Amino acid sequence: MTKKAKWSKAWLYKRRAKEFWSLFKTSRKGLLGLAILLFFIVLAASAPLLAPYDPILDTDLAGYRAKPVWLKQLAYPDLSENYFPISDPGLTSPESFDTFLITLDPSYAPFTVSYMDGEGYRDPGVIYAVYHRTTGEALGPVKLRLTIPFEYIYSSPPAHFKAFVAVKYSSPTESPATVRVYIVDDDGERYTIWEEGLRQDRWTASTPYIDSRQAELRMRLFQTTQKDPAEVIFDSKGNYLLEVEIEILDEGETCEAEVYIDQIDIKLFGEAFGLLGTDFFGRDIWSQFVQGTRISLLVGLLASTIAVIAGLAVGVVAGYFGKAVDEILMRFTDLLLVLPYLPLLLVLVALFGSNIWIIILILGLLGWMSFARVIRSQVLSLKERPFVEAARAIGAGSLHIITKHIIPNVVSLVYVTLALSVPSAIVAEAALSFLGFGDPFVMSWGRMLHDVHYYGAYVDLWWVIPPGVGIALISLSFILIGYAIDEILNPRLRRRR
Repeated sequence: MTKKAKWSKAWLYKRRAKEFWSLFKTSRKGLLGLAILLFFIVLAASAPLLAPYDPILDTDLAGYRAKPVWLKQLAYPDLSENYFPISDPGLTSPESFDTFLITLDPSYAPFTVSYMDGEGYRDPGVIYAVYHRTTGEALGPVKLRLTIPFEYIYSSPPAHFKAFVAVKYSSPTESPATVRVYIVDDDGERYTIWEEGLRQDRWTASTPYIDSRQAELRMRLFQTTQKDPAEVIFDSKGNYLLEVEIEILDEGETCEAEVYIDQIDIKLFGEAFGLLGTDFFGRDIWSQFVQGTRISLLVGLLASTIAVIAGLAVGVVAGYFGKAVDEILMRFTDLLLVLPYLPLLLVLVALFGSNIWIIILILGLLGWMSFARVIRSQVLSLKERPFVEAARAIGAGSLHIITKHIIPNVVSLVYVTLALSVPSAIVAEAALSFLGFGDPFVMSWGRMLHDVHYYGAYVDLWWVIPPGVGIALISLSFILIGYAIDEILNPRLRRRR
């Protein structure tokens, strides 16, 4: 093909595209569908910015089934939100050290406390304490307390809290030591939330966290698991203290010890979070919804493309070659058509796995049969047309006739079917996920509805409605676009308008 011919062909395609758009923009339903689709495309493309949390792996972002923050303005003004009073738990700067109050018991205990850079449990930077007594009598238990005050600003308690501390201990005299963590409430009552003996030359940490939901902590504080430490301790606004206490037993002729204290932290998780709250694992529902947009578009477009390509190939081959080829292909098509769709889909997913790419492939390979029969009927008519007979008379081969004469005349059906088959693929994937056959490593709208059903969270409308409305709207957008394309490419429908 010459350069001039290429430019002529490109100009022709451009002119046809302009003509198509000039007709498309007169269709109200088409423009509405396009606007809805563009909204979801922008939402999916902006997912890293709009939804920074991983919809599956980022758990405990707030309390379980936390409500959306906007509900505070409408019905629940007293809901607590996340509150993390310690801005630098890793002690990465000397300024963080200055926020701690240091007390000794007895006050004359030979402790030296300072900030040290370079050492650390996770990040460089620790509180470094040295106990050094080489003369005099043994002091018995000596205590170093690091206290950080903070103000709880909500009238209702947090959903739960987590605390953490890491201590490394070294004693040449092998003096035993213990670390304790306290929370002191506004009334001065001290709650021991963690206590652990320190090991020589090793980090001792409250791994994974000191958690108010732990049965062990509840038994220690209240001798029952029925009381919630978060409700009891943070029952009102006020000034609270987080204390880390290091107790060294000085009982020998001399006593020497080094203590490295790091990662002092407490996090109060609220009952309100984000635009759509959290699920039963404390995961952000808004992030799940936004990421689900990506999955729905991916599944719908890829599965429908596979189905349309497969249906086009089978329909063209069966209609053009006829006879035994047509008989074999159409009987196979009929066989697949009479099989119940959803049970077959469930069996295949259970057999080959629930990976999202396998699901897309299965949906595509089970969605081509009706389109193949439509294409076959068109090809049976087209192959008898004079222009096909003329091409055959001048020696054109079957491949040339199919690619240059048959397919271009059925391509309008391809566009319409592609748009109209996307909703069925989206709904099928949602049905699989709702029934528990979806990809466990991917969050889709169907899986969101599955979680709602599994945990009986039907009253959480901010969790139930978004995925359902999302499935309905994105399906509606493709249906409206498909009808608009059909009206443009079908001369009879265009004349009717």
